[in-house]
Amino acid sequence: MEASKNQLAEHMADLTYELLENCQIKIERTAHKLNLTVAEFKLLRSIQDGEKLSAGSLAKRLGLSSSRITRIIDGLVKKEMVRKDAGGNDRRVVDVQLTPIGVDTRNQLKDMYTSVHRDIIDLLPSDAGESVLLAMEKLREATHEWVKQ
Repeated sequence: MEASKNQLAEHMADLTYELLENCQIKIERTAHKLNLTVAEFKLLRSIQDGEKLSAGSLAKRLGLSSSRITRIIDGLVKKEMVRKDAGGNDRRVVDVQLTPIGVDTRNQLKDMYTSVHRDIIDLLPSDAGESVLLAMEKLREATHEWVKQ
């Protein structure tokens, strides 16, 4: 029993690693089509319409250093996709919000990314879509539980 569990775990590890690599390729291709870096793609994808976030909270959300998030934000400011505002009395605090160009680009990004996944669904057997999504949701739930430990 333990050997089969180990084999299952090893196979799952290999599959998730390969999926991660393929997801990275999807992100790179989509970002490139929109003239974005991967980091800019991830930042745009993480901000909702009307949401105003501090650079620090964005850095935490994306798992990046303060200096790295500042460079990403500055690049998006130059592309007129985000706006920086002083965060109250503390001049070191910077709030970031999408501009109309940023909202439009983020919406294009979402549409392109959805299209990519529609293409992937089309490559599955016609009756497999729902069961694949169910398995993915269960895997996501299990990984969320594991991360909490």
